[in-house]
Amino acid sequence: MTYWKFVTLLLGLFWSMSQAQTAQYTIEGRVTYAASYTLGRWEGTNTSVRGSVRWNPQTGEASGQVCVELGRFDSGNALRDADARGVFDVSKYPLSCLEVERIDQAGDETTISGNLEISGTRRPVRIAGKLTREGSTYRFVGGFNTSFSEWRLNPPSLLFLRVNDPVEVRLEARAVLR
Repeated sequence: MTYWKFVTLLLGLFWSMSQAQTAQYTIEGRVTYAASYTLGRWEGTNTSVRGSVRWNPQTGEASGQVCVELGRFDSGNALRDADARGVFDVSKYPLSCLEVERIDQAGDETTISGNLEISGTRRPVRIAGKLTREGSTYRFVGGFNTSFSEWRLNPPSLLFLRVNDPVEVRLEARAVLR
């Protein structure tokens, strides 16, 4: 075998091994937000989290999209939920999507990085949490804080009381190997 054939074969083998580490996952889960106003605090939940992500655990490189239907948040108060749908302008922007770029692990801690779009505004986000392996699937639990002004949104109100910033956002997701 000539030197160049050997180098080509070796490079092909390394490329194959690196590609084998990247896997495609189907994502499903829920988003919960915790918000407050002068008279109290509440949570809203949305179980419409869906998407698909390719991820290489060795390099942290990831790509894909995970979306949530903005009109499906349920806080247990129909008036509050209707006002929130108006704030998000769900007739024009029905989905909020995260374009995943990296998933980095350091010990027990995991950070998902990407660009999140809410109601026409796109911003970088980092979601810190824990990623646990369960057989061929992964489970992520994490969150981040944000404010309405970051997304150029007017805070929703309930009985003329405005929602305070920040809003805590938590993500619970299950990644199933395709």
